[in-house]
Amino acid sequence: MSLKSIVCVLFLPFLSDDSFSQANAPSIKMNFGKGIQFTSPDSLFSLAMSGRIQSLFESRGDLTNQTLGADFLLRRCRLNFQGTAFDPRFTYRIQIGLAHGDITSGNNAVQNNLILRDAMLFFKANKWLRIGFGQTKLPGNRQRQISSANLQLVERSIANNNFTLDRDKGIWLYTNFNIGQSVLKSTIAISSGEGRIVSNGNGKLSYSGRMEFLPFGEFAKNGNYVGGDQERESKPKLSIAGAYNFNNATSRTMGQLGNFLYNSETANIQYFGGDVMFKFKGFSLESEFYNRISDKGIITNLANPTQQNHIISGTSLMVQSGYFVSKRNEIAVRYAQITPHSKVASIMNAQHEYVLGFAHYFKKHSLKLQTDVTYLENGLNQTIIFRLSGVVTF
Repeated sequence: MSLKSIVCVLFLPFLSDDSFSQANAPSIKMNFGKGIQFTSPDSLFSLAMSGRIQSLFESRGDLTNQTLGADFLLRRCRLNFQGTAFDPRFTYRIQIGLAHGDITSGNNAVQNNLILRDAMLFFKANKWLRIGFGQTKLPGNRQRQISSANLQLVERSIANNNFTLDRDKGIWLYTNFNIGQSVLKSTIAISSGEGRIVSNGNGKLSYSGRMEFLPFGEFAKNGNYVGGDQERESKPKLSIAGAYNFNNATSRTMGQLGNFLYNSETANIQYFGGDVMFKFKGFSLESEFYNRISDKGIITNLANPTQQNHIISGTSLMVQSGYFVSKRNEIAVRYAQITPHSKVASIMNAQHEYVLGFAHYFKKHSLKLQTDVTYLENGLNQTIIFRLSGVVTF
């Protein structure tokens, strides 16, 4: 029995009655890193299924308290479904996460498991406008826009982890204009402001926007959102972007992320900044600067005055660079810092992160081994972190 026949048998329950005849059988394509794609005979419906696994070993040495710990983790285990629906202008995408780190809420007052990461229906109105409706990433900082499958180092920076917008539920507008050889892109989103969790809505919304300018044209294979210059751009490529978000009356410490504020408080949060990506002949440089401010700072729990939480506010800076020393081997470095806002500086630490990493790509980002060493200063605490990661996207 051929591989194609085996696949047809496995997925027979998902096919329509018309698919039982050979003449109406769907076409099937299988490519490593892109999964399996079924396309109906009339090409009006397609379904592509793919997945990703990231296994991680992590060791942390606390230099301040002179302790050492290590652990093995299944960092990510995800399934993706995407395709066209009825009309080529309608497309959809679903992503679910099965690893523990994917389904925790990041909010200790919410018990629901968040298996659903993305669920979007898109409509391409014309060649320059696309509309999305559902749940996905907001148009914030670049490193968050880059899929975790395509990261240059094992994990994102402390700047991203504290200042990202993450995902939300709402409506998105995407535009794309060519200006000579240059490209101007923008994304606007109106969303709930509470992120992926199920929370009591207060009727207030979040408004996000990101604009990106590519003066030398598009990167190869969407490389402005891929870590490292794997395509070895033959000509310099540059992307300059700015982002803004206003979250009206959010109930969480980071807007779309974090614990609920004590005393059922809400906060108005503004987030803004910019980032760049440059690539040329195996060299890459990425940098971000973002700021978050709020009308609220430290909040004391009235039910227990010994407890406090606060809006994660201040400025973040990240600079990351890499170079392919050979066809499949890349060395990368990163520096990141967080400076807390004066309103929260008494309980929020300044942080500094220094990272040196190495990656061996068997099949670009679809199959790779990555390792890095991090020196982290978090207030007065100093930590050395070693990570070893294996990623397969199939």
